[in-house]
Amino acid sequence: MRAHTPEDARDLAVLYALGALRGDEARDFEAHLESGCEICGAEVDSFSAVTADLPLAAATSPGPKLRTRVLDRISDERLADGKLELDGGGLQFVRTARMVWERVGNLEIKLLFRDAERAYSAKLVRMAEGMNYPSHRHADVEELYLLEGDLLVSGVLMRPGDYCRAEPGTIHTDISTRGGCLFISMSSERDELLI
Repeated sequence: MRAHTPEDARDLAVLYALGALRGDEARDFEAHLESGCEICGAEVDSFSAVTADLPLAAATSPGPKLRTRVLDRISDERLADGKLELDGGGLQFVRTARMVWERVGNLEIKLLFRDAERAYSAKLVRMAEGMNYPSHRHADVEELYLLEGDLLVSGVLMRPGDYCRAEPGTIHTDISTRGGCLFISMSSERDELLI
């Protein structure tokens, strides 16, 4: 190999370390290394340490956004119908975006869970702007968590993030929304309407 500058040595060493030198060029450079060129030997050692770690760079953890997208995609496939039960029914996950709103009277409902024996259910409920709901007596505990909008219940104006719990036998009156609302309700299917 002819005389070379440190820049030439660096260029050839990096190509050699990456395995990018082919044929006669690779054989000539290897013969040059065997002849004892300290500059090229040091450059090859330096670049070989880096190229040995390159596969590890591809094995790093994905960023948080990519990780979330991949896990969501896996979850979406497992929740194809919107619901997934694990551990023989001990854990249930519901992807409400995959469910269709059902019209029940003036309400729109997505049934999240139903205990048929107890006649108790958890629902995502949507009420339209200006809608009223009949007064009713609770047959069991009722829990309501307001997610969006406004809801007037028994004279108390609820706002997003507000929670209401009603014990069995209590009565909810004057239920209405001005601008519409969305809430989660856990209640008995045996509640008595007071029309």
